[in-house]
Amino acid sequence: MIGSVSLPPLEARLPVSYADLHVHPSGDAVSRRHRPSTPSCVYAALLASGLRVAVLADHDRVDVALELAARSRAGGASIELLVGEEITTREGHLVGIGLSSLVPPDLSLGETVAAVHEQGGLAVVAHPLLPPIRAASAARLLALARGDERSRPDALEVMNAVGAWVPGWRGRVERLARAGGYALVGGSDAHRAQAVGRARTGFRGDDGAALMRAIQARETWAEGHRSALRDVLRLPSS
Repeated sequence: MIGSVSLPPLEARLPVSYADLHVHPSGDAVSRRHRPSTPSCVYAALLASGLRVAVLADHDRVDVALELAARSRAGGASIELLVGEEITTREGHLVGIGLSSLVPPDLSLGETVAAVHEQGGLAVVAHPLLPPIRAASAARLLALARGDERSRPDALEVMNAVGAWVPGWRGRVERLARAGGYALVGGSDAHRAQAVGRARTGFRGDDGAALMRAIQARETWAEGHRSALRDVLRLPSS
């Protein structure tokens, strides 16, 4: 038709936004020498980060995430905070996104993924292959990719601001994600306010629902930088 304009698909016209899928809102201290940031400090960093979405994922707890997500909604924050949990499994760590209650630790990786899915959430393998002794192997992740959808993870964290210090790690995980048909995502694994947003996930859209759809459609990508060495070693702030 004369004068008609061919428009790109709707997805291509949506804005590009960024999300940090792996933030520890309580800091989760792991040693006496490591002083984590308080939830209020992490919350302030999230508000100032320029991110559109963040997943609050403390180790094996959701209470702080629930509190901060509710505070952000009540205050009309520009960033959407999703309740998550970094869940300890018998085969490494898994980040559950979009949770309403605690997922118990110490299940198998497949059982943990299924428990996340039962809540309507998405399951992201945190820092895959790391640490090598406890994490699920590449063969195990490929087997889950080809198995029951209920226990199949939705994405691999191919950019983790701490894991990025390991030579060659990101390339290995990206190849594994593509071989298994997993979405590629990134998260800072921030235990301190200053590390928020060091690694992030790109997606088309501007809210948590769009992020979830993009992960399910495998239309996300990962960007970012390594954490400061001080944060990796969990040294006290100067």
